[in-house]
Amino acid sequence: MLKNTLLILITILFGFGVFAQTAETPKPPWYIGFTGGAAFGDIANTSFAYKLSDSPGMQIGGVFGYNLTRNLSIQVEAVFERRTFRMERYINGFRLTDTSSYVCWDCFYGFDVTYSSDYLSLPLLLNYHRGGNRFGIHFQGGIYYSLLLVNNYEGYEAFYFDPAGANSFIPVYEPGIYRTIFSGPSTNLINTYDIGAIIGLAGKYKISPTIDLMLETRLTLGYAGIFENPQMILLNHKGYVVRAGFIYFFQF
Repeated sequence: MLKNTLLILITILFGFGVFAQTAETPKPPWYIGFTGGAAFGDIANTSFAYKLSDSPGMQIGGVFGYNLTRNLSIQVEAVFERRTFRMERYINGFRLTDTSSYVCWDCFYGFDVTYSSDYLSLPLLLNYHRGGNRFGIHFQGGIYYSLLLVNNYEGYEAFYFDPAGANSFIPVYEPGIYRTIFSGPSTNLINTYDIGAIIGLAGKYKISPTIDLMLETRLTLGYAGIFENPQMILLNHKGYVVRAGFIYFFQF
């Protein structure tokens, strides 16, 4: 469903450029803007040990740019971004050690935690413009640096040692259930930053000589790793963003 939605939006954006009939007049060099929209993570199915599922997040913030030429501009942004995902793992059957031949089949391990991270993201983009005075299309490429503001997690980790089946485990663990509840801000778990690449496509519609409305789709690829704790699995951020906003051109 998400990929079909993005395909429709990309088709609409290409249409903005294809149906533009007149040559675009020169733009004022400096512009600012405001943008916001939905962010969709795509880290599911990157681990066989855990089941991962993504929840919709959001982006909201400001943009500041400079038109280098009629068709080329450089743009920086300051964006508040929220990313949310869930990790689950369930195991039935325990061995006391890896070489033990005895298995407690009634023992189990469960892990179910949702992570919600807030970032201040600072993208740096190069935009290539095509179109006319009213409609246009922008091809975007660049990098971003995201600084973690806070991470909250909710969930639990549990071990169950069956009283009858865990006889060989008794010297180490007493039979029963051991449960750890996670709630609130985490510490030394999520990486304090992320850095990555951005590829995007945007359509613009001019509503006045100084104001453009914008509709954007983006793919973001992170390289820093989601988790700072080395005991956690290796995951990198990947996401899609759909945003709308406006930009204002300064008339000096």
